[in-house]
Amino acid sequence: MSVKFKHAAEAFVPVPHAEGVVENLCERTRGHCLSIRQTGADKVLAFEDARAILRPTSAGVQMRVEAKDMVVFYGVRVILQGNLTAVAPVDAQDVEWYPADGATFGALNSRALLRRSWSGGR
Repeated sequence: MSVKFKHAAEAFVPVPHAEGVVENLCERTRGHCLSIRQTGADKVLAFEDARAILRPTSAGVQMRVEAKDMVVFYGVRVILQGNLTAVAPVDAQDVEWYPADGATFGALNSRALLRRSWSGGR
């Protein structure tokens, strides 16, 4: 996690056609953010005191939100989840966020490894 951001969380949403979902999500979110840039496969949405990273994968969309304060942190998450339900067959209440620090999407990758090695997880 970048030093300037105090709060970070990651989520994975299984959806078909993830690249199109990310493009549509960026279009719907454009009015709320300062800029949107492409970095490799990732779309980075810059907000005032926050950012979101969207990464399409073959199985769905990985999302990461980083923010300086809690209000902005949850606000960006609500914007993403609300717009996601408009562009993909997803229920916003089913999006599960995990605390994150360190490498981008490290929380999701470590949870995937845990699920594969421990049969007691969901």
